[in-house]
Amino acid sequence: MGSGPLAGTVRQWWTMNNLEHDQDETTEEQQPPPPVMPDESEAFRLAERAACHMLRLKAEDVVVLDLRGISDVCDFFVVGSGQASVQVKAIAREVRDGLLAVKQKPVGVEGEDRGRWALLDFVDVIVHVLKPDVRDYYQIENLWSDAQTLVVDQAHLESDGFAHRHPDLASTDADRASTKTDEKS
Repeated sequence: MGSGPLAGTVRQWWTMNNLEHDQDETTEEQQPPPPVMPDESEAFRLAERAACHMLRLKAEDVVVLDLRGISDVCDFFVVGSGQASVQVKAIAREVRDGLLAVKQKPVGVEGEDRGRWALLDFVDVIVHVLKPDVRDYYQIENLWSDAQTLVVDQAHLESDGFAHRHPDLASTDADRASTKTDEKS
């Protein structure tokens, strides 16, 4: 390679990359274990809140995928299904409006008007509402199979942990459940 100006640049690049590589190996050994859902992070709380709003309009198979440490796209995906286009649109609106109520505005919304796959981007959390055939075709959960997955269902919403993280939602949902029980009596 000689001793010209390019040789010095290549040598600097080689040294920097090898040092970075060596540093990566030592930091990997010293990194703390990844968080376990549910946790107290703001991003998880936002994902959980979005899932709650999805369930209010009877979304099915709602899950939260923890992408921290796996992807730089976001921290969490929230995925759920609506049986009809009208339901997909309504669930997406419910999530958007519910999160706007706590001052969380999506930076992007795609597909809400078509009703097959609505995507709401809240930066740290991306919400996907899909019709079942679209969800089966794209298989988001399989694409991100390395992600820790939390099933969010009615039992999760009734848990003490959920009530602790979201006292405003827990009381509202408990009131709705008791009203439905009273109506059946």
